[in-house]
Amino acid sequence: MYILRVIVRPAPSRRRLTTFRILVRVFIGICTFVGALSLLIWLIYRPRTILIAVDSATLWRFNVNSTTSPPVLTFNLTAGVSVSNPNKRVSIYYDRLQVEGFYQEELFGRAALPLSFQGVRRTDAVRAMLQGSSAGYFDNATGSGTGVFPVDLWVVGTVRYKFGDLMTTSASSLSVKCPLVLQLMEASSRVECIVISF
Repeated sequence: MYILRVIVRPAPSRRRLTTFRILVRVFIGICTFVGALSLLIWLIYRPRTILIAVDSATLWRFNVNSTTSPPVLTFNLTAGVSVSNPNKRVSIYYDRLQVEGFYQEELFGRAALPLSFQGVRRTDAVRAMLQGSSAGYFDNATGSGTGVFPVDLWVVGTVRYKFGDLMTTSASSLSVKCPLVLQLMEASSRVECIVISF
């Protein structure tokens, strides 16, 4: 005669929800919601980077007085700059926008660009003039005997974005490098600039 034994195991007890577990679940839910909302906004607006180019630049004067210590660079540079907003649904506010000139990695001058707002799919041409004198550790500015001067123009500023009726409250930094090769009294050709940060 066989005896059949049935072993009944108790059902596993459900873990109690502690305050810590509730907070973790709430945090994960909030992160998921914010991530999904950010993805949705990005898919709707698809923000694109500002496009900047130097249409032409002319050096009218560029001399280094090396008899002083430190040497003094006297300069007169004009540049036509194109600023393009390629976005379909994003407008841009420029809280600050300026051009800075560098020669041999030394800042020699800066000028404000007269642009404060740019609508969607718009290109604005602005003019910058850098003139004066600046003391710095410049080598002889003869362009190594060739009369060619490698000058970097940087377009820097702080920008805010408008997505439809919503505008960002915090400003982002804009930093764009425009490497130029200039000769005295000759207008340069168009140079597309490199966006470093946006």
